[in-house]
Amino acid sequence: MGAEDLERETTSFDPKTWVDPKPVAAPAEDTPIEPAKSGGLKPAYIAAPVALLAIAGGAYCLWPNPTEGPAETQTAEATPDAASEPTPTPSTSVRIIQVRGVDDLGFSLEEMGVPTGDAFTMAEEAIAALGTQEQMRVAVELTEDGDAKAVRTISAELPNGTSVKLTRQSDGTFKRENILDAATTRVRSVTGTINQNTFYASAVEAGLPDSLTTPFAKAFSFDFDFQREVALGDTFSATWEETVTESGRNAAPPKLLYVRLDTAKGSKTYFAFTPPDESEQRWFDESGQGNERGLMRTPVDGARITSKYGYRTHPISRAQRKHNGVDFAAPTGTPIYASGDSTVLFAAPRGAAGNFIRLDHGEGMQTWYMHLNAFADGLQPGKAVKQGEIIGYVGTTGGSTGPHLHYEIRINGEPLDPLTFETSEVEALAGEALTMFTTQRDSTKAAINEGD
Repeated sequence: MGAEDLERETTSFDPKTWVDPKPVAAPAEDTPIEPAKSGGLKPAYIAAPVALLAIAGGAYCLWPNPTEGPAETQTAEATPDAASEPTPTPSTSVRIIQVRGVDDLGFSLEEMGVPTGDAFTMAEEAIAALGTQEQMRVAVELTEDGDAKAVRTISAELPNGTSVKLTRQSDGTFKRENILDAATTRVRSVTGTINQNTFYASAVEAGLPDSLTTPFAKAFSFDFDFQREVALGDTFSATWEETVTESGRNAAPPKLLYVRLDTAKGSKTYFAFTPPDESEQRWFDESGQGNERGLMRTPVDGARITSKYGYRTHPISRAQRKHNGVDFAAPTGTPIYASGDSTVLFAAPRGAAGNFIRLDHGEGMQTWYMHLNAFADGLQPGKAVKQGEIIGYVGTTGGSTGPHLHYEIRINGEPLDPLTFETSEVEALAGEALTMFTTQRDSTKAAINEGD
């Protein structure tokens, strides 16, 4: 297809239309001189004032002042003054960091000013005590004496509540304390009604952890369009597993076990299960049939449909043209997913399509993604991508008047309506996998009934 054809067939939509010592007494200068009993001073003494002053001055210098103590007494009184001055004490501070492994912790302590040898010795001991290199929260209590810094205590804690505390002893060694904040696993359930403008708001109001709202919606991504087919008054149920420590912290992310959605279109119920030889859980109905189809109904989360497949008036040219796909309006940067397992055929800017991705799903089927703000890292022609893998981000490049994704499905070059296109189901569980699923399904049901 040439650029002119793409320009003609590719259209867009404008979404705008829709936290002391006692002082020593000085000698009195005006102390009167007691007169002699003989009746006063002789005139001869008055006639020689210079000699008298010299004698008096000499006597004053040689005789100690009666108000002053001996030299030894003065020294003794001065000693307590010097001893009473406070001795400077080192200051302390606490730093909280998130680290992973010996090197990360060692370098972090070094950056705080701890000597290199001390920093890495403590890091090695703390990591060895926990027995893992995984992400941990570390509280470091430092003593600072001028420019010198030393670790007083260091506490390293894992997400599951297990922690170790090292305290410096007087001989320079560290005392180790292992602390276990025991964690327990429990199952919780909620049932709610969509009574807000979005499923997210309704689900959180009902008590579903906000981190589970997206996984819940994705479980039904092949069955319902949350913008057109999920409405006010529809009901939902969810059951999940959470691991909480004695102090009330989440020791692990909550995990969905069961989901149900009842709408005017119909009802769907799924149970989470990780098949043998797989590492991620998937969703299966009561009989073991997976929820997945060849293609996802909506390749972007939280978007709303602003233009459907079919003829319409083009928002830029104002001409009547056929719209070969569906426009999903969403904020710039919203992730876009590969709607099915495929191979990248094209990923680059292309005329009115802006940043454009074309995926090949085999047997003549392709999906097109237009107006992207950016491509996922490493996305290039020839790369294999899995269903649900992020391939790019919503934008408004090319012939676009606002941030949205223009999405098309084509079979042998012919465009089809993505909203009505029916794709094949994945193969159902069988044999040992089905037996394992049935056991887990029944266990989940029992947990739900126990909580009722």
